[in-house]
Amino acid sequence: MMFLQICIFLSFAGASNEQNMEITVEKNDKLITIGKRYLESPGRWRDVAKSNRLAAPYTIFPGQKLIIPIALLKGSPLDAQVSFIKGDVQVRTKDSEMWKTLQLNERISQGDTIKTGDASTAEFTFEDSAQVLLRPYTALEVKTSAQKGGLHFIREFMQRAGRTISRLKAATGNESRFRIHTPSAVAAARGTEFRISVDPLDTTRTEVLQGTIGVDAKGVEVAVREGEGTLIRKNRPPLGPRKLLLPPSSLLIEPLYRTMPLVFDFTQDPGLLSRRIMLARDREMRDVIVDDVFKPDQAVRIFSVEDGSYFMQAQSIDPDGIEGMPSEPVSIRVRTNPLPPFIEAPNDGAEIRGKEVSIKWLKVSGAVRYHIQIAEDKECKAIVGEEKAVEGNGYKTQPLAYRTYYFRVSSIAEDGYEGVWSDTLSFTLVPPPPAPPREQPQVDEKEIHMRWRNLGEGISYHFQMARDPDFRNILLDRRLDKAEITLQKPDKAGTYYVRISGIDATGYEGNFSPAQSFDIRKKTPYGILGVVGTLGIILLLLL
Repeated sequence: MMFLQICIFLSFAGASNEQNMEITVEKNDKLITIGKRYLESPGRWRDVAKSNRLAAPYTIFPGQKLIIPIALLKGSPLDAQVSFIKGDVQVRTKDSEMWKTLQLNERISQGDTIKTGDASTAEFTFEDSAQVLLRPYTALEVKTSAQKGGLHFIREFMQRAGRTISRLKAATGNESRFRIHTPSAVAAARGTEFRISVDPLDTTRTEVLQGTIGVDAKGVEVAVREGEGTLIRKNRPPLGPRKLLLPPSSLLIEPLYRTMPLVFDFTQDPGLLSRRIMLARDREMRDVIVDDVFKPDQAVRIFSVEDGSYFMQAQSIDPDGIEGMPSEPVSIRVRTNPLPPFIEAPNDGAEIRGKEVSIKWLKVSGAVRYHIQIAEDKECKAIVGEEKAVEGNGYKTQPLAYRTYYFRVSSIAEDGYEGVWSDTLSFTLVPPPPAPPREQPQVDEKEIHMRWRNLGEGISYHFQMARDPDFRNILLDRRLDKAEITLQKPDKAGTYYVRISGIDATGYEGNFSPAQSFDIRKKTPYGILGVVGTLGIILLLLL
């Protein structure tokens, strides 16, 4: 496979000298013995001669200074340690075809290959504090990891896919080399921080966050400085370096997010194709729980996050997919629990027959008490009933006037934290049908005809007649569909009492009308049984 090479240095000046180590020739030294003493492959002593411009017979003298290319030196393997891991991360060693789960603090050796799965991250750290962070869906092979010449660290990797972030301290020796190969590039660095991504088309994107890099591809060399990036398509020279986009600015960050989704608004920056938004549990943005890309006109909404403290970071992405400088991590807090309760009864807009209403809700996990408000307005400003520490999952109101009311309920955790309100629902207390006024009865020889005011469609009537005003001795009890009744005259003389109530279509019955009485007299000598009208009206207010 052909590779496009990118060489990245902290500085361009003297770069060729920094690739060598200098030694002093001792008595009886020859190039062959120097090869055995210093070189990984002793037979390459002629390469040392070439580097020092020595011709046959390759004579050297005690005290003479020779340079040896670092790449030729012997090296001792240099392991890294897994310093962070999350999710599905697998490793395959050099001598195995089997993948196994990588563990925290496990050693990463020369020849190992690491791959990360969905929502997975791995970071490994070397003894000199150099770090490589692998984002999800990344595959990285450690081709070489060795210490040469005492202070020289040589590391080479093969990144076949995904995204990495490399953080390196400035080298303290003559040459410490750090290279990442991709299917279309080789990135080499000293003392810098940079990102590399490889997409499915083997296009490599490099963004430099600190330091200065040099990019050499297809015979074209460009300098890429801090805050710049470039793109290298397979078998093509690199694009000219460009300024990385500035991080997008959030217009408003809430001190506490109490509901889902989390919503963030950003400024509309020019030259922006999209934004990468990351939410992590740590300021270093390793333990990322949300990593998503949004269009400039697309609202940034995060729909599912557990309660806790997080850090949010944003990056702008240009039309070529080069990601800009990251924003400073912003701290946010999320607490959506305890959730508002689900109201079981009454249903929203319910009509309640009576002056009291029982409100019920489902128990909420993590809630020990509930707060309920009942008001005359939907904004719950005109409060007519409130209880701040309801234990259990129900509440019965005090008697209320007949009208429409609004109510809402919140949950309270054991530490006293109160969650957001439930949706505001309404109910209407419906008065019962009024007691219908009765007209003057019509009497003939055998019957009594009674009528009262018709209360409207759907209303039926409850009629009662008794011998006592308290209606303990009820003689007649009927439910009538019409606002009238015809009775046979009672056989027994005396005073009789009647009362009437209205019943609506749901069976909701109002109060009885005040009791009215009439008298039945004995027959006269002329055989006339008379009803002496209504002798009086006894008003009994039976509420």
